Amino acid sequence: MTGPTDFLRRTAASGFDDPVHCARQTFRVLLDAMAQPGRIFSLPESVIEGLESNDPDLSPALSKALTSTLLTLLDADTAVHLAGALDTQAVLDYLRLHTGARPLRAGEPLGIAAARGADVDAALCARLAQVGAEMPQDGATLIVEVDALVEPAAGERRGVEVGAPGTGAPRRLAVAGLPADFWDWRIALAATPPCSIDLLIVHDTAVAAIPRSAHIVRLD
Repeated sequence: MTGPTDFLRRTAASGFDDPVHCARQTFRVLLDAMAQPGRIFSLPESVIEGLESNDPDLSPALSKALTSTLLTLLDADTAVHLAGALDTQAVLDYLRLHTGARPLRAGEPLGIAAARGADVDAALCARLAQVGAEMPQDGATLIVEVDALVEPAAGERRGVEVGAPGTGAPRRLAVAGLPADFWDWRIALAATPPCSIDLLIVHDTAVAAIPRSAHIVRLD
């Protein structure tokens, strides 16, 4: 049986230095990223500087960008689905302590899911697509932590080209660490409205967004 001491040890990683201010700054970055699909934004140092673990051995397996995003988007009224390597008691306890969020209950529609790129499998994609099919107004958000996130140089044909109505010229984005067929699935999903998802891609201290309204073209 676990007790209060075990819970505190599993939540040793610190949260935001100033929860209200840092969450507002992060939310501003996420809004800018959604408004400019495919552009990479760096989180302010004032947001991420307080996210070091007090004990590295007990830190949840989250990058600073993923931690900041989850601490900003989750609250006591939000259920989160943690997939694959992130689905641990330590990560859940950490998020519960700092946000009040709870795990998804059996049969509950998926609203926010977090995963590492390698864990975005067919089963998770099917659950994400089902939410959009049943409740398009409440479509799911996938926060995925990847191995690398870069904007290719002019003339490079790699990654994907991302554009959305009213956001200017399409941008190119190269992502490492997602399954080879992920973009094909996302393109096919967008072609069958109302099904689609909002996608937040994080790496280290950077974030990029691809909203459900975005059009994606594979370049490689």
